[in-house]
Amino acid sequence: MISQTELFTHYSFIPSALATLGESAEQIIPDATVHLIRLYVSKINGCQYCQSMHAEALKNGVTRDMFDQMNRALTGSELSLLSPFDQAALQLASAVTKSLPFEMEAKSQQPLTQVQQLAVIGLALQINNWNRIAIGFNF
Repeated sequence: MISQTELFTHYSFIPSALATLGESAEQIIPDATVHLIRLYVSKINGCQYCQSMHAEALKNGVTRDMFDQMNRALTGSELSLLSPFDQAALQLASAVTKSLPFEMEAKSQQPLTQVQQLAVIGLALQINNWNRIAIGFNF
């Protein structure tokens, strides 16, 4: 099996390329929502490594009550427990992850702006790739 070190030695551009996908999004989307998106997509993909990492980052960035509510929403697929903004962001991230059609206006009372939609898509692309790397290399 190829190690993480070997992968990044031979394909050293991967971490910086994937970081670039998230950089502008991290300036546009609230930090808690960024980790919520990464956690949600990692749950969809079954990536335990990324789930652990982003659950911890989310836990450190919000109140205990807020974390518990977000966790209940993701665990039970009760996205209605979240704000309309977070619901819309997760629905879009899920559609990108599952390659499903998505229509923002039909899914949310408070649609994301085009810039926010692009940010969510960038984050979804980023974490989907990290999930596949982590799963493929047994991180």
